[in-house]
Amino acid sequence: MVRSLSHRLKISLGVEAGGFFQAAFLVFATLAQPAWAGFTISGNIGSVAAGTELILSRVDIDSNAKSEEGRLLVATNGRFREVFSGEPGLFSLELPNGQTLGLAIDQDQSIGVNAHSNSYSVTGSPDTIDLQAYEAFRKDSLNRLVYPPRAELNAAKEDPNAPPELMTRLAKAEVQGYAAHRRELNDFSIEQVGKTIALYATSLRWDPDYRLEELQAKVGAFAEIRPELAITSSMQSRLERFARTAIGAVGSPISGKSLDGQPYALSDFRGKYVLVDFWASWCVPCRVENRLYNKLLPKYADQPFAIFAVNLDDSRQIWEMASKRDRVVWPQISDSLGWKSPLAAAYNVNALPMSFLVDPDGRIIARNLRGEALESKLAELFE
Repeated sequence: MVRSLSHRLKISLGVEAGGFFQAAFLVFATLAQPAWAGFTISGNIGSVAAGTELILSRVDIDSNAKSEEGRLLVATNGRFREVFSGEPGLFSLELPNGQTLGLAIDQDQSIGVNAHSNSYSVTGSPDTIDLQAYEAFRKDSLNRLVYPPRAELNAAKEDPNAPPELMTRLAKAEVQGYAAHRRELNDFSIEQVGKTIALYATSLRWDPDYRLEELQAKVGAFAEIRPELAITSSMQSRLERFARTAIGAVGSPISGKSLDGQPYALSDFRGKYVLVDFWASWCVPCRVENRLYNKLLPKYADQPFAIFAVNLDDSRQIWEMASKRDRVVWPQISDSLGWKSPLAAAYNVNALPMSFLVDPDGRIIARNLRGEALESKLAELFE
């Protein structure tokens, strides 16, 4: 049964003497909510069974999660149309062939989705056009800068006779390629993406060490025209978290349990230089770096230096197997939540490898030191 707001208020008023104030608060809260104009999605999906449902999900890049926004029912002629009343944001539309179509949708948009022989076209959403351009550029950048050195490194990993020097060189090449890739994405976000919902999608891969002030200005301009959106708050929060992992900032307090159940916290190492290293079994450069750590720890055993690792595998068994194979004897923790881990979120970790060198007072003094650069920094500190 549907009941009116006035009926609900009458019930509230009869509960207790303070019911009037509760009712007034309910009215205020209801009126304070933004009234979204909504959006429409329609089109022709082609030859699929009548009654097929297309699932539209809202994408939250902060939590790496999706929540169902609604469903579109396909008619006998392959056509569909549905009106949604939700807030503008980033969405994914699950299609019958298993493909997922990314959509950046603003209010009052009438989005058309139509099937072609091997693809789908989207009209009526400039935000989605920006998103598609960004994704096309991102894939091209990966193909140019990241995948070639990664393929070489993966091939060398499978060769039992590959010398450690080769593995180190190839791991460095992949890391440098990925860093260049991230810089290109910042360039595209700043220079090519307009003041559209697509800007939120780009925020997942922002590099805080490159053109940060321009990113801040970009988000500031977006916030001026769309202060009411949840994605605006998300982008502003991400920029604030960048400040918490900047050089000179105090490292965020993190804690957890090791493979044997031992509790560890970053604060346990106060008074030492600590390398906070994020890694996972699937990250080959991380695995190569573990070999270096096995050499560095004995070398600096008499110095105030420690490694505190955070594993980002989503399986405890895989974490344990990789740790044994790499002889990880230094303290490490994991919650086996992968990219959904709050440990990663605390340090804005959305790519691996990633590390932070923290001084005895807990302040970050360097980021992403690897190989020769890490050895050089430790020599500067202790020799």
